[in-house]
Formats: sequence, structure tokens, C-alpha cells
Amino acid sequence: MPDLEKPEYIICFQRVANAIMAEQVLLEGGYSVRVMPVPSSIREGCGFCLRLIPEELQRAVASLSDRGLTLTDVYLPSGEPVSYKKISLATLINGKDNDEQC
Repeated sequence: MPDLEKPEYIICFQRVANAIMAEQVLLEGGYSVRVMPVPSSIREGCGFCLRLIPEELQRAVASLSDRGLTLTDVYLPSGEPVSYKKISLATLINGKDNDEQC
């Protein structure tokens, strides 16, 4: 279960190969990243996702984009019991909130 005091973003991918390549790119770049199964409440992606701390998210997304690795969606844990709030990539860049819940 994620620590809601210091939430970690969940990044989903369409293909397992992209998730693994993204993990390698981010680890080589010095990011704090973990690969894990997609939480059961999220029904998107390939079944694997990456977890990143908030301070690294925007830079990490830019690094992945520069390497041609396409993300499916980004989620932020919220509430008890834990649910996940979908955050669009445009929202990340513009800094606005998105109300879509999963």
C-alpha cells in the first residue's frame, strides 16, 4: 500500500518492453523508480507500471519522451481505501488538477 503522506506517482505503459526500457532509462538517469504490477483498481496498460516520487515526475516524463518511450497514463494515489486519480500529461505540464477517478 502506498504511503499517502508521501505519495508516489504510477506511470502505465501499453507494452511490457516499454515499461522495462523506461525503468532502465530512469535508473541510469539516477531517478528513484520501481517497477511493479499495476494496482488492481487501474485497468490500463500492460500490467506493469513504474512508481516515481513527485519531485522527479516531470523530469522523468521529459526524459522518457526524449527517448521515444510513450506513457499510457499517470496516476496519483488518493483517499482511503486507496484509489487512483488519473493525471493527464497535459495536466502535469500545465500544473492543473484533473478530476477523473479510477
